Amino acid sequence: MQYKINNQYALVVKLLIENKGRGVTMVTAMKDYFHKFGTRLAEIEKLHPKLKIRRLPVTTKNRFNHVCTYTNYKSLAPMPYLKNLLAYLNKNGLK
Repeated sequence: MQYKINNQYALVVKLLIENKGRGVTMVTAMKDYFHKFGTRLAEIEKLHPKLKIRRLPVTTKNRFNHVCTYTNYKSLAPMPYLKNLLAYLNKNGLK
């Protein structure tokens, strides 16, 4: 996708599109130095109810053998809807 991302809301949808198959975790979001992924996603969902997100809690053990839980966000919306939403949010923001 060849968009210049203009705001955080468009970045959320871009990450959902790029990771459509496996979902987005905070590790994925932090690769783009974007720690507000969950907050921005919730704000988008309030205004765009067609955007359906599956939130799957994943529990693993870290390198110190401690149990940690994180959320995997996966879009259930069709790809054309996500692309249109990306274009809209990139141009208008969350209005």
